Amino acid sequence: MKHPTLEETDAAIARTQDRLAARNAVLARWFSDTIAVMEAKIASRLDDPGDRAQARTAAFLFVKRLLHQWATRPVHEVAPGDSPPKESRRLK
Repeated sequence: MKHPTLEETDAAIARTQDRLAARNAVLARWFSDTIAVMEAKIASRLDDPGDRAQARTAAFLFVKRLLHQWATRPVHEVAPGDSPPKESRRLK
């Protein structure tokens, strides 16, 4: 399996960052901060801590999974104050 290069990973991160920034500045900031923290944690556990490509790719995939899980969470897991989807609201 071919691992992505640092440049390919950076391009994917930039595209995701741009899409998030266009929708929600707070979420875009969380994305950037979380990628940085996870990359540092993952790099410290690698045999070669200088291999930024592997650490950054793993951090990016982790954060993408978190975003997907958050976006597709069931209605009963919606945070208080969030509006439930229209189809789950009762008609009065």
